[in-house]
This record gives sequence, structure tokens and C-alpha cells, in this order.
Amino acid sequence: MSNKARERKSYSQDFKLRMLKEYYESGSTKYSLCKKYSVDYVTFSRWEGYFESKTLSLPSDLTELEHQVYMARKKSESSKATGPQTESERLREENLRLRKALAYSELRNEALHELLKIGREQYGIDLLKKAGAKR
Repeated sequence: MSNKARERKSYSQDFKLRMLKEYYESGSTKYSLCKKYSVDYVTFSRWEGYFESKTLSLPSDLTELEHQVYMARKKSESSKATGPQTESERLREENLRLRKALAYSELRNEALHELLKIGREQYGIDLLKKAGAKR
């Protein structure tokens, strides 16, 4: 029995965030993403817990919208198994899905701007990138 020590891998924070973003946006399973990027499942779960503890809690509207998007995705996956749809039905569902995704993105954008505003007012930190060319 060989007693090889496992080589410790380190990942950049950018890579971790990109992988977490893909996980949340694509609806892929943790397992499939870990397999795709050759990252240990436990390691990925640890990243998820770490970054979740760093974030602020989402407003209830945003959480509800996220739940609706999840349920719509689940419903669309189950409807795929029921059979073919007409072109107009498919387009209506896609339109609805895109409208919900847009509403989610707008709420998220509003929450991030509010976070920037709080940082500027309470801590005097201006994180917005300045417009205009550098000289």
C-alpha cells in the first residue's frame, strides 16, 4: 500500500467566484461542476459556505423571486419530458423565463447599488469606478 501524500492545490479567489457564479447561474449540480473543473466536492462546498457567510442577507423580494425562478426552471425541466410543444408555447415560456431573469437581475443590481451607497455613507469608501479616460 503506497502512502503518497496528496499534493495540496490552491485556487485563486477569482476562480472560486467564477465557479460559484456558474453554479448559481447555470443550475448545474455541484457534482457535475466539480467534475468539469477537477475540484473536490468537499472543497467546493467549503468555498460555498465561506462566501455565503461573507455576503449580506438578500431582501425577501429577491429571495422570493429566486424561488420563483427555481420553480419555473424545475417546471420547464419536467415539461420537457411530457412531449413536444408548439413554437408559440415554447416562445411564450422563454419570454416568461427571460422576464423573470431580467426582474431578478434588476433587483440584484438595485441591492448592489444600495450596498455601494451604504459603504460610501457609513465608511467613506467609494467603490464605483470613475467614468472617463485616464491621462
